[in-house]
Amino acid sequence: MTDQPIWPAASPLSGREAEIDDIKAAALEGRCSALVGMSNVGKSFLLRALCKEAANAAASAIFVYVDCNRMVEFTEQGFYELVLRCVRSALAAGRVGEGLASTLEQCYADVVAPSTPLLAPLRFSEAISATCEGVAQRPVLVLDGFDEVMQGIDDRVLLNLRALRDSYPGSLTYVTATRRRLTALRQSHGAGEFAELFGQSTHFLAPLETEAATALVGQWVTADGLSVGPEDVPLLLEEAGGHPALLAAASHVLSRLRQEAEAIQRPLLAAQIREQLDSDVACQAECAKFWQGLEQDERRALLQLGSEEPAVRPAVWQALLERHLLQPGATGPQPFCRLFASFVRRQRIARQRDVRGVRVDVEAGDVWVDGRRIPPLTGLEYRLLLLLYGHLDKIVDKYAVVEAVWGQAYMDEIDDARIEKLVSRLRQKLEPDPSQPRYLITVRGRGYRLVSP
Repeated sequence: MTDQPIWPAASPLSGREAEIDDIKAAALEGRCSALVGMSNVGKSFLLRALCKEAANAAASAIFVYVDCNRMVEFTEQGFYELVLRCVRSALAAGRVGEGLASTLEQCYADVVAPSTPLLAPLRFSEAISATCEGVAQRPVLVLDGFDEVMQGIDDRVLLNLRALRDSYPGSLTYVTATRRRLTALRQSHGAGEFAELFGQSTHFLAPLETEAATALVGQWVTADGLSVGPEDVPLLLEEAGGHPALLAAASHVLSRLRQEAEAIQRPLLAAQIREQLDSDVACQAECAKFWQGLEQDERRALLQLGSEEPAVRPAVWQALLERHLLQPGATGPQPFCRLFASFVRRQRIARQRDVRGVRVDVEAGDVWVDGRRIPPLTGLEYRLLLLLYGHLDKIVDKYAVVEAVWGQAYMDEIDDARIEKLVSRLRQKLEPDPSQPRYLITVRGRGYRLVSP
């Protein structure tokens, strides 16, 4: 790696220019848009950039950013309060006349403290109607993190949003961001009516392309002083697939490993990097978020990859492909990156029908032995177990243990006795009879092996 690696210039929109342009163009034409993508792939970044760019360009629409995660309470009233709070903020600074400003203030006050249960939805509708009629620009409500609202809010809210849109089709426009298609989140009359608005404009946000991902890594290198160079990007993309949060976690792991390797003057091999990434808490947490966002039939489909289990419905494959959790491969669909593929493989092992043996639920952080959940492990014990579990039935040498559990910087400080003590502590929690281990085996002179039953 050179002293001053040359990184491509990073765009303020971080490779999302095409999606931003498409959604903005649709809004200016009066069409609603739905943005769909896996957890932390950049939906919120895109929508905030969209609103900021539209404001700077003095567009013919007012983009009102609404983060649905900021609802004070998950109720009909809580949703109306949040939206009006954001509308008032967007229309501040002298952008509207006194009449509209006064109407918005009064409607907001009645939504916050309604004298009757019916007053909140009535005042919300009145405020949105007054906005559509009182401003020259088209109001665009950008509803970020809309998943829980779509899934669990009272049907009347969705019907009310649809009715307002029908009343002002040339003015009021919606943009939503969710982890799944709106039609997949909920089956109800109100949800169906609302989702109809987005049938012609649904965008599936993919992980970053190589150029944008490289520029983003370069930004982290500059900001955080990471020991990563442009020549590392192919490996990082193989591991993280251009997913921004996963790419960030992998970049920081690689930087730490390289600094440790340079400190002890030892080479850093790709296999060592992958082993560390497979046991890294931040990387596994991101993969767990992908898994948590899946339906049961989608999880089953991923668990059946490469097997001869009963055929998966094409619609399930399509849902995974369009959200870019899978990508086409030479032998069929494949997980979009190696880290997620490794996570799925461990989930497959944990769900085998034979409940005997050691099973790690990476999603929950629980460890099961012969169908019994064991007490929580310490951080060192858990990292050791993740390393062994990722190499089930294979020998893991002491060098790999030190690297994965303590880090390369400790390579000359951790002796065999300390490793044995950690292995012994883990064995005490895993084995029914630690004096006669069945699962965590010491292979004398070579290392350790976690064996399947």
